[in-house]
Amino acid sequence: MYSMIDFNLINIIGVILSGLLIGFLSGVFGVGGGFLMTPILRIVFGIPYNIAVASDLTAIAITSFYGVFKHYKLQHVNIKLGLIILIGMLPGVEIGARILTLLKNTSNFLINGKEISQMDFVLNSSYIVVLFLAAFIMFIEYYKWAKENRISCDLTNYKISYYYFNKKDVCSLNIFALLLLGFFIGVLNGMLGVGGGFLIVPLLINIFSLPAVIVVGTSLFIICPSSVYGAISHIIKGNTDLLMIILILCGSILGTYLGSQLTEKIRGKKIRLYFVFIILLAIIMISINFVSQLGYLNFCME
Repeated sequence: MYSMIDFNLINIIGVILSGLLIGFLSGVFGVGGGFLMTPILRIVFGIPYNIAVASDLTAIAITSFYGVFKHYKLQHVNIKLGLIILIGMLPGVEIGARILTLLKNTSNFLINGKEISQMDFVLNSSYIVVLFLAAFIMFIEYYKWAKENRISCDLTNYKISYYYFNKKDVCSLNIFALLLLGFFIGVLNGMLGVGGGFLIVPLLINIFSLPAVIVVGTSLFIICPSSVYGAISHIIKGNTDLLMIILILCGSILGTYLGSQLTEKIRGKKIRLYFVFIILLAIIMISINFVSQLGYLNFCME
């Protein structure tokens, strides 16, 4: 059993507002928002990681349906690109979910005289490393665009093949690189409860030089079915909480609508810069909680 959240009025409003924020991020940046929502559920509301991961992933799966629909109407989705990444992503989701289940059943251990679960230690560490990677990639990309004023290639001119870019002046996407990217994101999806958009977006923009607006919609298209698969896997493993999912959805659906409308008004460069700040916020929140769990917070503040 786990310590169920006390669903008093304050907590209900808090989870709904958190869902509103996550839905907004989903619509604007093409991310599921799990990189922020899962830590919020764990740190603010005290939900064990396995429950927070599974419940948030289920909410992402449902919310992303609406986001994909909105972006598809705006012609921001490239289905062929999304399907290739998705093929590599689905097996990764299952592997990530199995890793989380294994961590759930591990025992606690002592660090600096503090008892901490292996699941908390591994997932907190993983979140910090992965988010730093995402922030670094996106910041480098923003810096390049700000200095060089580079223009991305038109997605309609891309070819998907077995070689990399600019062969005979035609931009190309390497299919094996796309499959590997999908698998890596899938593992994070199943293990950390993140849709993976916070990495898919900067990687597709930075490495594959795709237009930011198209990447946002295609990212949601990828997140949607992979999160559905992950949610089903976690439901079977008994990790989800129905009431929590409903509360998250109450805010996230509205947030996704507002965010997808704003995407049209934000230039690509601004999307990159704002996204970096959002990721840094998540890193700070997780790091403070992690340091506190390890018993080092008082020492650091002296």
